Amino acid sequence: MVNFSLVTLNKKNIADFAKERNILLGKSKSDWVLFLDSDEKLSKELIKEISDLDASGYSGFFIKRKIIFLGREIGEDVVLRLGRRNSGKWKRRVHETWNIKGKTGRLKNYIIHHTADNLHEYIEKINRYSDIHAEENMREGKRSNILKIIFYPKAKFIQNLFQGRGFVFSMLQSFHSFLGWSKQWELQRKSN
Repeated sequence: MVNFSLVTLNKKNIADFAKERNILLGKSKSDWVLFLDSDEKLSKELIKEISDLDASGYSGFFIKRKIIFLGREIGEDVVLRLGRRNSGKWKRRVHETWNIKGKTGRLKNYIIHHTADNLHEYIEKINRYSDIHAEENMREGKRSNILKIIFYPKAKFIQNLFQGRGFVFSMLQSFHSFLGWSKQWELQRKSN
């Protein structure tokens, strides 16, 4: 049985998601921490699976996440969200990852991720995240160029479409890629 704290990242206008997650991680008193975003919830089956989990020898667990877009399930991804409190830190300001040291496993049940209830909300999210993404790429020493601005969005569209995520979601993910690389291009020009 795993003794865990459920931590929900529920703060407006976050500029550094890893920093906010690490603050919450530091405040936790439990041996294990399960992170959720404000647009996510646990399935009943996942709660039971975690409660009955034998985590001996593990430092963290990947969890499948059902993606709900505009009220419709469009696929799934896998995220590392359950981990021992002292096993690692979150990295990257946006599209953050939990760098856990040690053995990881994978749970069978799902987090349910409601990405957006309407297009307006999702486009605002894309615009905000692409700002942070461009700045983070600069900090990491990555460079934008015309080829990335043209071809990465096309690749993102094709990837999402082949994953069965639908035309609208695929197009919006492509737009996110275009905005991120274009905004970085502008930041690079200003810094020269």
